[in-house]
Amino acid sequence: MKKRIASLLLALPLCLTLLPTTALAEDEAASDRTVIATVEDLQQFARAVDAGDYDGKTDAVVELAADLDLTGIEWTPIGSTVNEDGEVEHCFSGKFYGNGHTISNLDFSENYGKSEYPSFGFFSEVYGAEISGLTIQGKLDVSNAGYVYFGTVAGVAADSKIFDCVSDVSFTDTDKYINGTVAMCGYAINSTIEYCQNKGNFSITKDVTSFQMGGIVGLAQNSTVQYCANIGNLTSWTPCTGGIVGQLFQASKIINCYSTGKMVPFGNGTTDFGGIAGIVGAGTEIRHCYFAGEMDLSQYTATTPYTRLGGIAGNVSSNTPAFGNNYFIETENVPACSKYTEAGTAKSLKYMETEDFFNEITAAGGNYRLNSNGTPILPAPKYTVSFVVTPAGLANVAIKVNGQEVANPVDLEAGTYTVEVSADNCEVFNSNITITADTATHTHTIAMTYLPADYTKVDTAIGKVNALNKDEYKDFTKVEEAVNAVVRGKNITEQTEVEAMAKEFAKAFYHSRQWKKCRDSYIRQRIGIDGGLCELCQSSLGYIVHHKEMLNENNIHDPDVTLSFDNLQYVCKQCHDDLEGHGVVRKKKMLVFFDKNGNPIGKISENTPLFKD
Repeated sequence: MKKRIASLLLALPLCLTLLPTTALAEDEAASDRTVIATVEDLQQFARAVDAGDYDGKTDAVVELAADLDLTGIEWTPIGSTVNEDGEVEHCFSGKFYGNGHTISNLDFSENYGKSEYPSFGFFSEVYGAEISGLTIQGKLDVSNAGYVYFGTVAGVAADSKIFDCVSDVSFTDTDKYINGTVAMCGYAINSTIEYCQNKGNFSITKDVTSFQMGGIVGLAQNSTVQYCANIGNLTSWTPCTGGIVGQLFQASKIINCYSTGKMVPFGNGTTDFGGIAGIVGAGTEIRHCYFAGEMDLSQYTATTPYTRLGGIAGNVSSNTPAFGNNYFIETENVPACSKYTEAGTAKSLKYMETEDFFNEITAAGGNYRLNSNGTPILPAPKYTVSFVVTPAGLANVAIKVNGQEVANPVDLEAGTYTVEVSADNCEVFNSNITITADTATHTHTIAMTYLPADYTKVDTAIGKVNALNKDEYKDFTKVEEAVNAVVRGKNITEQTEVEAMAKEFAKAFYHSRQWKKCRDSYIRQRIGIDGGLCELCQSSLGYIVHHKEMLNENNIHDPDVTLSFDNLQYVCKQCHDDLEGHGVVRKKKMLVFFDKNGNPIGKISENTPLFKD
């Protein structure tokens, strides 16, 4: 067994080297999508994988669009091209979405055990792949001897994820001497198996020397098996048999899984046989799991105390596994684990079917749903949902799902949800989304709409313009141009532009005869008082008549503001620029200013309006 594992580990990099170094980068242009709707489509896809068309295509998406019946098809695994060294040359590395469909009547019997198929299943081997929403139904009656990594979904899964899949394939041996693995996934390395279920019955009644049997995974290396269940019966005379995993080693984990299938160990106690795992190694974990199946010892000839049989684990190969919150059916002389009695707690089946047991296992960290008709069941699968909110750069984006604010992305069960999205300066978005039992369509783009700009000031100004007396203006075209220049339909991000439109109307005031008469009179008054010095600094000559209360659309027609000397100041350019809301620097020619006797008293800008136009 070790030799075979070592050879496989050496082979793994060969296929992995096919992956480009840029595989982690998203490249929409390189994306590839295949839809399988017929048996012929499936066979064509298999031929394409065997030809190397999917080598390194981690962005490839393959979707099953219908249930497929493979009655009469002699199945060869997808990715079955093997070189002279017995290594798989081409493998699938993309995403295969079953979308809840079933591939039925798949008969693995004819080609299982043949030397040209060292890894056998629906897929032979997958690397960097994601397989989800797929149900496989069929059978395997062993007719050929050989060393085979058999998995209903995949013989070998490396750096991959198998999610929400169901295996309903029966495995029955003959008098043939067979070796390898049997499970939903034969050999999982650096992979995750989640929300999967085995319904098939496995039976190997011949004494073999190198074999791992598990309801979900045969041999798990640095992998996690979580939220999985086995309801199939396991009858076995293999070295390692577990309701969930046959052999758990190198930091692998079984989390929140259960097995309710009947367990029938054969032999005289020389094999490792456990309700959850056959044998566990260093750095491994089994937590929040339970075995509630029958432990049938009628074919077990070992004497008590049993040293390689357990309700949780049959055996341990080191002193460093971790157990926590595990339970198993009370069976005479069967401990949680022969070497680690603390691996789990024995309970009666009657108790495990109560709400009290549900409360006990969940209070300690287990994630289950209450089942009024039996033992607790797994939670519904959750799918990662991402929201792409546009336009980019919005501030204070908040997403609520069914009234609860969530992170982005968020894990949701399949179903329909009300989504509310808010952001600064935007109208609130409300819509329903539907999450289906697949992982292909869980990115939702939400286009936010900016709030409309506020045209109140513009509308107020236009109303007052309509009341103006054109006769007071030397040139009324400026006013009319301001009205015609108003652009409607701008949003709140363009509010500054809208405000600028409103200000254009104020400029019309400065073209009125009333203002020009008032301005000239005020300048004459200041000249008579102090020679036209700046009222603020008293050191420079005045340059402009300034409104202390700045004009706006609300006061532009109030003569107590616009034309009252009390609201006016004659100031030099520097002081005017220093006032809040000003600051326009322009260079002007300066002229000498004389008093009534002809004596020069200072300088003044050539553009200073001293007299009436």
